[in-house]
Amino acid sequence: MVAKRSTKKRVTELESFMEQTNGGGSPENVEGFNFFRAATAGFRQETLFGPTVLRDRPDGGFFSDAGPSAEDGRVPGPMSEKVIGYDNRARIGETAMLPWRCICHLEVQYDRGPVGFGTGFIAGENLLLTAAHVLVDRGAYGWQEKPRIARRVRIAPGRDATLAPYGAFVVDIPEDPAEQLIPEIWHRDGLSKEEAMEVEQAALSQDYAGIRLDREVRGECIGKRLGHFGFKEFDSIDEKDRDFLFVNTAGYPHSPNKPYGTLWYNAGRTAEQHHDDAFIDYMVDTEGGQSGSPVWFYDKRRAQRFVIAIHTTGDFVNRGLLIKGEIFDTIRAWREG
Repeated sequence: MVAKRSTKKRVTELESFMEQTNGGGSPENVEGFNFFRAATAGFRQETLFGPTVLRDRPDGGFFSDAGPSAEDGRVPGPMSEKVIGYDNRARIGETAMLPWRCICHLEVQYDRGPVGFGTGFIAGENLLLTAAHVLVDRGAYGWQEKPRIARRVRIAPGRDATLAPYGAFVVDIPEDPAEQLIPEIWHRDGLSKEEAMEVEQAALSQDYAGIRLDREVRGECIGKRLGHFGFKEFDSIDEKDRDFLFVNTAGYPHSPNKPYGTLWYNAGRTAEQHHDDAFIDYMVDTEGGQSGSPVWFYDKRRAQRFVIAIHTTGDFVNRGLLIKGEIFDTIRAWREG
């Protein structure tokens, strides 16, 4: 007996929840009306005090008791991310608005060493996504020794310098790797030099991680109150639209010439994409600290913001990890779990 082939179409798209976040309603444009106050109703605004930037290094910020260097004197650093030529990034002023309030500043307390920084974005009613290397830091120790593992993360949606329009909250990361939303490969250690090189290359194609958001505001998940991004597999976009697709990104650079905790935006065209690649390249300016930022396009016909990649690294052309195949399916399971 020959088994019947499934005719069920594979899911390649997860919708955003942004236009609907305000109950389908929009305010009238009336001079003097404070939309910021209306949009933040029910949340407790906070004033945040982050690290003072000295010599391009933080003093530790919210979590730190230890000094700014690891115990052996080496200072962990972010993966390389570059501004391409003239810095064309623009600072977001109204961070309480959509979609900016769905992008979060992350301050990470590891099991040892100084605090780390990154960007994340709300990806579901109770899910935040970022890059795995934001939560598992190998900047000082490489792949032959034990990495620094995130234990707590302070999350500030739509942060603007010292203002957190929706407050900030701390999430504890489970100590058991099996309970973490981080690919297992990022926890490997004790490898030989040859093994480490091989595993590192494999891990770069799994440089994504999730954080469960258990905070509620007036009985609703924070992703339902603030909204969240949707997702679309890049290969499922019409081929005529895929070529040189115009994409957006915004994140929180950790830079000596940018105020700490400020959100910066840029956009540009994607480079030619090969179907077997795990990454997508784009001529978009970024810096360290923007790892974990969403890379999305706006579908005008659908009024949907679809994330296609998570920004991870770059050099002359910056790069994001495509959300497709197994990664897409994993994020879908996290989102529905």
